[in-house]
Amino acid sequence: MISRFVGQKLLKRMSGGTIQRRGRIAAIARLPTLLRLTIPLMRDPRVPLWQRASVIGLIVLILSPIDAIGDIPVVGQFWDFTLAVAVLEAFIKVAPANVVAEHVTTLGLQSKFPLREP
Repeated sequence: MISRFVGQKLLKRMSGGTIQRRGRIAAIARLPTLLRLTIPLMRDPRVPLWQRASVIGLIVLILSPIDAIGDIPVVGQFWDFTLAVAVLEAFIKVAPANVVAEHVTTLGLQSKFPLREP
């Protein structure tokens, strides 16, 4: 009961409230699009190294086999992917706006990612 409450609060905080309980399946469905944008951003030297390193660290931590929630079949994997989506969305939000806009335009993802002002 307490872990569920803490998990919901953590998810809400990490995603800025964009991922709610009912929207988790939609969030997981968004994962391929997020990865499609994240990979070029991770390779771009204009994105600060600390941002790229923190994303890698968080993803490794989330997908680590040492995880109490991850030990629960299906629910654990669902939770891990949902947190990974929250981390990738946060990375895209904090990456330099001009770099994100360039990659969004190059990949043709304007309908999925609103462009921010630099």
